[in-house]
Amino acid sequence: MKLRSSLSSWRGRGREPEFVAFLKRVSTIQINSEIDADAAPTASHPLVSVIIPTFNYGQFIGQTLESVQAQTYQNWECVVVDDDSTDNTPQVVTRYAVGDNRIKYLHQINQRQAAARNHGLQHATGKYVQFLDADDLIEPYKLERQVGYLEQHPEVDIVYSSVRYFSSENIHERLFSMGKDNSPWMPEVSGAGQDILSLLVRANIMAVNSPLVRRSVVDDVGPFDHKLPPLEDWDFWLRCAVKGKRFQHDKTNGTLALVRSHPASSSRNKTRMMRAGVRMRRKLEQRIDDAEIRKLNRELMSEDAWCLGVEEVLHGSVLRGTGGLIEAGIGERRLNHRMKMFVCAFIAPFVSKQRFQVVASSSITSSLTGIWRRSGAE
Repeated sequence: MKLRSSLSSWRGRGREPEFVAFLKRVSTIQINSEIDADAAPTASHPLVSVIIPTFNYGQFIGQTLESVQAQTYQNWECVVVDDDSTDNTPQVVTRYAVGDNRIKYLHQINQRQAAARNHGLQHATGKYVQFLDADDLIEPYKLERQVGYLEQHPEVDIVYSSVRYFSSENIHERLFSMGKDNSPWMPEVSGAGQDILSLLVRANIMAVNSPLVRRSVVDDVGPFDHKLPPLEDWDFWLRCAVKGKRFQHDKTNGTLALVRSHPASSSRNKTRMMRAGVRMRRKLEQRIDDAEIRKLNRELMSEDAWCLGVEEVLHGSVLRGTGGLIEAGIGERRLNHRMKMFVCAFIAPFVSKQRFQVVASSSITSSLTGIWRRSGAE
């Protein structure tokens, strides 16, 4: 099926925006022949549920919905859950829903993103689930290729694509990361069990819109944890790995997950992400059976608590930061690191933030020497 036919239902709305023209141009993309043959669409066309939580993203969600409508795979439903937006989000989504009955608009009292995804799942009826944030996009072949792959590979639970980043100012941008070096961060691995779990414990391996997931996996693993935003998706993949679900990375062209980088993005809130990371690791501690992976999680939890404690002291609450540093020290097994954490917790309420930052960024020997010199001078 050509991309132009999937655009026909909404072409007549007037002059096509630059974004639509760009999507149409990618229809000339060449699919890797080996993967293409392996992931060719089957005779059956099971329903895909696209779940889009949104809050005050009226300026972006039109492009997000158009990327769904531009899919070469047509048997989908799109459940948009409005988390009590105060901008023009309801009007924008309703306009698209009126023109396309596959798009459903739901409203909820503000409960944040995880609860909105769960609300969407309650109303989803598809065999497969595609998660998509209201400011992000997916490439036109994503659903077709990944549905085809899962249909032909019943042993695989989650198939996921690579990610690229773009800015609102340049939708043609395709960056590997939001870092200054623009280096790829996804390990692009496949597997199940301890191998995948050990990687996921270290770091998230994909963006939330990278995977296509069997609905049966969602039902088995359970809903997103509404207490962990903005890391509820990482927690969800960790629970999938603990349950032994099989992940498959998809290298097929035209299936990329596209993530928008902008100041309002939830991933920009550093302190909130750190807090969620520590909570997530505490929760994970109770689920891991493998001793080595549990040890790794404890070490990383201590490091995360340390980073959060320093961040809180410098930019938030000194009292809360001090508690985090003490928690980090208790969980730390390396003696010199533990000493530094306790030293920083001890001095945090009594020194300037500038002085604290110097101590926190120094070795334990330098830190203690500096403190002794300072106390001697006084």
